[in-house]
Amino acid sequence: MKLATASVTPVTYDQLKWLCACLALTLIAHLAALPIWLIVTVCAAAAIRLGLAARGRTAPPRGIRLCIAAVSITLLFLQYRTFNGLAAGTALLSLMAGLKLLELQSHRDFHIIILIIYFLNLAALLHSESFWLLGYLIAVSWLTSAALMRLTISTPPPAWQPSVRRAGRVLAQALPLTLILWLFFPRFDGPLWQMPQDKQGGESGLSDSMSPGDISDLAQSDDIAFRVHYIDAPPPPPQRYYRGPVLHDFDGHTWRRTHWDPTPVPPLVPMGIAYRYTLSLEPHPHNWLFALDWPTRWDLPGAVLTSDYTLVQPAPVSRPADIQAVSYSQMRTSDALNPAMRRRDTRLPPDRNPRSILLSQQLRSTHPDDMDFARAVLALFHDQPFFYTLKPPPLADDSVDEFLFESRRGFCGHYASAFAMLMRAAGIPARVVTGYQGGTFNRYADYWILRQSDAHAWDEIWIEGRGWVRIDPTSAIAPERVERGLNDALVADGPLAGRWQRHSPWIADLRLRLDALGQQWRRSILQFDQKSQDNLLVMLYISEPDGHKLVMVLAVGLTLALLWLTWQVRREMRPPVKDPLVRAYARLCRKMANIGVPRRLHEGAEDYAERVAGLRPDLAAELTVLCRHYTELRYGTSKAELAFISGVRAFRPRTR
Repeated sequence: MKLATASVTPVTYDQLKWLCACLALTLIAHLAALPIWLIVTVCAAAAIRLGLAARGRTAPPRGIRLCIAAVSITLLFLQYRTFNGLAAGTALLSLMAGLKLLELQSHRDFHIIILIIYFLNLAALLHSESFWLLGYLIAVSWLTSAALMRLTISTPPPAWQPSVRRAGRVLAQALPLTLILWLFFPRFDGPLWQMPQDKQGGESGLSDSMSPGDISDLAQSDDIAFRVHYIDAPPPPPQRYYRGPVLHDFDGHTWRRTHWDPTPVPPLVPMGIAYRYTLSLEPHPHNWLFALDWPTRWDLPGAVLTSDYTLVQPAPVSRPADIQAVSYSQMRTSDALNPAMRRRDTRLPPDRNPRSILLSQQLRSTHPDDMDFARAVLALFHDQPFFYTLKPPPLADDSVDEFLFESRRGFCGHYASAFAMLMRAAGIPARVVTGYQGGTFNRYADYWILRQSDAHAWDEIWIEGRGWVRIDPTSAIAPERVERGLNDALVADGPLAGRWQRHSPWIADLRLRLDALGQQWRRSILQFDQKSQDNLLVMLYISEPDGHKLVMVLAVGLTLALLWLTWQVRREMRPPVKDPLVRAYARLCRKMANIGVPRRLHEGAEDYAERVAGLRPDLAAELTVLCRHYTELRYGTSKAELAFISGVRAFRPRTR
């Protein structure tokens, strides 16, 4: 009967207001994934319901609610074509919360929306692995639990401060169970934290094509591309080139990557220093991986080297990946270049950039040696009035002609494109390599951060007897770009984040600390796998760990945690301990009740003693002293509690 009464108890305006606040805080975590019309629908439903409640009215008529629900669910199905999956399921839950809010009238409806909020918090964690998002969702769950505790049939409801404290205590009591389940619940091959994404990764900076201005636009982005931790000493700045997609096809304006290349990988002999490192790659919608030039070994299953030494995998990089690799600073080969590769890397479109071709032929006539010709082109860039800028003017179809003879202002992509074309016009195989260069060292965690603003383009030319040789034309124009990075190379037109870091060093310091904390979260929590569990069992002196021993440890841990939780709950439910003085007086009253003279509920201590004196004169003197003593201790200033308690113990009334 109580349950039925509670289910129809109306919800107050204050409870409805805080429920809407909890739902809004939860939906903030899904703003980027939910359709705008759905967010507007939920907000409108909350506003309508709050407006009606403020005027003392109930929910809108049933017919209106059914029409709104039918239209909304139809639109949702037309957009997603399904109700399955993480994205569609999250959108459906959000819409259900809004529609349920519109018809909310009783505590039962309140409970349903609270459960939906908890599920939406869980769905947000499946969308992202962010440490900060987890902290935010814990705070939202805390506030939601406090709102649930205020949902009582008592009037008025309890204040918010006690409810928040009690909700925090409940969450703290759940931590041991959470920790034990996280550490000892058996892991599978895939990560337990995140479900497969509906999208193929996030947006990446580099693409499989490059037009003038593409990388200069990318240099304005402060997003992180990957992080690199060197096991030994890191390479010097002029050798910190991280190889990405290599571009071969040129139409006079845009360079593109060759997607199908059956040419085998040319044999190269590693030279120089071997660098061992771990590269933590962020998701992007392509299948190429980044590695320090020149990679020779890596531990990622399925990853292979293409004929142009790009490290690729079969599927796009849809989730963060850690790659342990070894790269050499130099390579050499004495083999001849494959004829198919030579044709591909010397091909130029006909009737495009004629002035640049003529310039290349003129320089070639005076510099027949390939390396001398390359040095002559670099000297041209250095000696002529060329400028390095993030804001170059737009170029037409014959982009190299306009850049070399008219604008002479450009970013690394402009110089790499012009250099590669001049090489090809002279018959020297050349290609454009895109990737990242430089990076920012995080001294708090001993790794380098490569952001999208570190995107770079350089060239490789084929020199007989040496193989592919890296040449960076940017070093001829702005050597500080290669030596110290982009933020030091640019001044007025540098990225906004770079200017903030130069003028406010504490901002850069704070960002490095936060990034180090995020990486620690990733290594300790997100990458906690079956191998980590085995190592943990070894630390607990459990030899030869396996699945059976792990389950036994899990069972023991859960048993201990549940016993502790039971003790905590029983302790909270135990009635408060009375004052020793009150307990002694209650004992005195029980003794008198046992001989047939109980104390009446309205009687004070001395009134009780006076009544007993009329009934039992033989007990009057002793009982009067005890009751007067109790009154003095209870309401007066006397502190002789022990004497009173001892007197009660010594009092031995007898029946007649």
